[in-house]
Amino acid sequence: MTKKKAYLPYLLISPVIVFILVLYAFPIAMIFFQSFTQTSIITGGHKFVGLGNFITLFQNDGFIHSIGVTLKYTVLAVFLKIFIGLAMALFLSSEMYFSRTLKFLSLLPWAIPQVAVAIVWKWILDGNYGYLNYYLMKFGIISHNITWLSDPRLAFFCTAFVDAWLGVSLVSMIFLSGINAISPSLYEAATVDGANSIQKFRMITIPSMKKLLLITTTLVTIWTFNSFNVIFILTGGGPMNATETMILKIYEEAFSKFNIGTSSTISLIVFLILTVLSLLYYRQMIDEEV
Repeated sequence: MTKKKAYLPYLLISPVIVFILVLYAFPIAMIFFQSFTQTSIITGGHKFVGLGNFITLFQNDGFIHSIGVTLKYTVLAVFLKIFIGLAMALFLSSEMYFSRTLKFLSLLPWAIPQVAVAIVWKWILDGNYGYLNYYLMKFGIISHNITWLSDPRLAFFCTAFVDAWLGVSLVSMIFLSGINAISPSLYEAATVDGANSIQKFRMITIPSMKKLLLITTTLVTIWTFNSFNVIFILTGGGPMNATETMILKIYEEAFSKFNIGTSSTISLIVFLILTVLSLLYYRQMIDEEV
């Protein structure tokens, strides 16, 4: 009876373990295998090439370019999410009228599906008939239409902005919970000592939220690095590969060029990078609990 009780928990969770192995472990194992082979999508045959895919990949200027785009895109989008999210959290934490309504409205970008949001923003940023050009011309800010998604530099900043717009609401809610957890007595004591709002923010808010800021930044970096929907719908990686991140490169190699070995190699590299970031995030969560 004791042995049955000991094995019962493992028996109950075994369906979930099998499901995880089939859904995650098997595809990851296939990526590892195919990254060392040349795979024919027609016959399904595999030819072992060792590190040939990796050597060819790092000699490819397009792949090196995608690494640079990914890093710049991630840094810019994460900065916007953290900076604007913190500003929104400070704004929403203040005592003001309609604060609950504003909190609800601020969550709408995160609640709406990414594909729908990206399509709407593609209409807004359209170079000929977009609402952004229409209103900028109406208020006399510009004199002619701007091709937001056709110019390489503008397209890069536009995709990063839309990605940030999608994620900033959730980040602001995370920071808002951290701000609300700070004891009001600290701010009251600072007021008595004559501290102004900037000094309170620098000496109380930031130190109290230091751990939360680090954890949130790591988590947002993982999400942003893995971003696909927004870029694919807005620009498809263009123009002139200006927005082609590593995730877009995987899609292009697999479904446009049918280079399964190359796409698996890039996927493996991305998997290792995200694993390191995930371990960093896990370490921070453990330290927070301790």
